[in-house]
Amino acid sequence: MHEADLFLYKIDKSLVIHDLNLSSTPAEIKVFCENISKRCGFTIAEYGQNKTSYQICQGIANRYTIQIDSYNADKPFIPTLNKLACSNWWFRKINKLRIQYIEQVHRKLNLVNKDASCYASAFALENRKTQLENSFEYLMANQIVNEDGQTYTLLDVYKKSVSNPRIRKAELMTRIRGFEEVATKMGHAGEFYTLTSPSKYHAYSNGKANPKFNDSTPKDVNEYFNNNWKLIRSALQKKNIHPYGFRVVEPHHDGTPHWHLLLFMHPDDVKTTRSIISKYALREDGNERGAKKHRFDMTSIDPNKGSAAGYIAKYISKNIDGSDLDDDLYGNDAKPAASKIDAWSSLWGIRQFQQIGGPSVTVWRELRRLQESEQPEVVTAFVAADSGDWAAYVMAMGGAILPRRNRPIHPYYETKVNETVDIDTGEIIQNNLTYYGDVKAPSIKGLINKSVINLTRTRLWKKITQPMTTFVPKNESRNKELVKLHPIPI
Repeated sequence: MHEADLFLYKIDKSLVIHDLNLSSTPAEIKVFCENISKRCGFTIAEYGQNKTSYQICQGIANRYTIQIDSYNADKPFIPTLNKLACSNWWFRKINKLRIQYIEQVHRKLNLVNKDASCYASAFALENRKTQLENSFEYLMANQIVNEDGQTYTLLDVYKKSVSNPRIRKAELMTRIRGFEEVATKMGHAGEFYTLTSPSKYHAYSNGKANPKFNDSTPKDVNEYFNNNWKLIRSALQKKNIHPYGFRVVEPHHDGTPHWHLLLFMHPDDVKTTRSIISKYALREDGNERGAKKHRFDMTSIDPNKGSAAGYIAKYISKNIDGSDLDDDLYGNDAKPAASKIDAWSSLWGIRQFQQIGGPSVTVWRELRRLQESEQPEVVTAFVAADSGDWAAYVMAMGGAILPRRNRPIHPYYETKVNETVDIDTGEIIQNNLTYYGDVKAPSIKGLINKSVINLTRTRLWKKITQPMTTFVPKNESRNKELVKLHPIPI
């Protein structure tokens, strides 16, 4: 009994950071954020927008495990002070912490595994449902209008973009098939690898809590893989090996991520590539039992037995919407399982899919928006992109392994500037700053080839914000619409 009480005490203590209790309700968290932002605001008012205020407020943020950059007089620091004095900024940061800490408690209590709740807890799924509902209502309640009066809801825009899971899935499969066609043409070999982390990173093992578990979060484990991959890429480059393909990150049943890699390369490079990846996969705790068997699984793709695209298709489906599948690896219905994986990815901020090598997908997407061009290289790439032929696009852009800086077409960006009118003077004031005072990030405007700019975004759009109260109430048809757009049932 004493051990159980001690365990619960430790769990409760793990949700407290200084005077912040993360088990508080969202309303209580909001009050906390209002108070902490006022404290920072009073500090700035007392000492001014300078190093002293910055360092005091930085100390307050660090106290709650929120990291901000160290003070640097040569870099803009006032935007950071503006954020620290904003309750909304604090709420976004603290609420994210709250959700992740509570999910980690679920993992420690063995509530995230194949015997309880695969991939993510019921709490995480409910949180994701709420998030999607709020996003859906925002998209419905806001519109954009251009200079010709054309008006669309943000939901209309979302449906046609790669943010829509179904479009994202279709584009991923198009790119994978295209890479495979390029590999076939070039005589390259296809390899499928799976990387698994050391046992200490797994919360649940062999049907019970893992005694070796070091309390790492899924985000920590994914960072472990990212760091390892940087070393692997560097080692491969030193050997002049440049694989291309895709990476898929998905969770084990206990939420611990593992990586799948579909890579194409020259047949002569396969042995060296395997050796290098194996070396880094076993770099940490490589002598533990089962490490050599489970850390790095390698399979050569035999075209006579099936396509590379077909080999990875189930991983793409499983991690987006579960369509075309009956069950996941653990016998769960694939579609609800995809909902859990989506909640897991969103909660921990894990990027599920990433292209390795090859030309820019941004250029591909902008080419599909292009109306006309007189440049031969741009026209060739446009024809390929417009017809959805990723293989032809890769070849038009210089092949699969050419460094991006040497490719013929690049994205063209401009800094978006808002214009406001000074009522007293009539002067037009251009503002390229964000709400907090940061310089706005450049926006994609088109493509550039040999110093010639090809604009793909020529219309000026303005957002029309409507009060959320004007939005239609929740009903069955609205729920069906939301389910169409996302695998999670609401």
